[in-house]
Amino acid sequence: MRDTKDILTAWKNTRILKRIGTEYPSKSAGIDGAPMDFNYRQYLTEDEAQIVDNAVLRLKADNIEYWAVLTSFYLRDISCSKQAKILGKQTTEMTKILLAAECFIRGHIIELFPKVA
Repeated sequence: MRDTKDILTAWKNTRILKRIGTEYPSKSAGIDGAPMDFNYRQYLTEDEAQIVDNAVLRLKADNIEYWAVLTSFYLRDISCSKQAKILGKQTTEMTKILLAAECFIRGHIIELFPKVA
């Protein structure tokens, strides 16, 4: 099963490169001789990215604070400690919010990313 953090990182890479338009996010980079039950891609296909987009939009509708922390962390590369400093909160609190947001996303995509083939 692909880790949620890996999926969100691949989602970020896909979305950033789609804006630039210079890469092929659906291309999979495998390692020769590696077991095929693990996916080494750093990008998602457009269909996979759309699934994650929908989950992120559900998070925004459910809890805007969690959405802001998640998108700041993944799309803007703003660490939890920097977000905490800006918002006047503790880093551990921001980390817990990020974890909760990641769990929310996982709950909405688990059926669609069950195991890499």
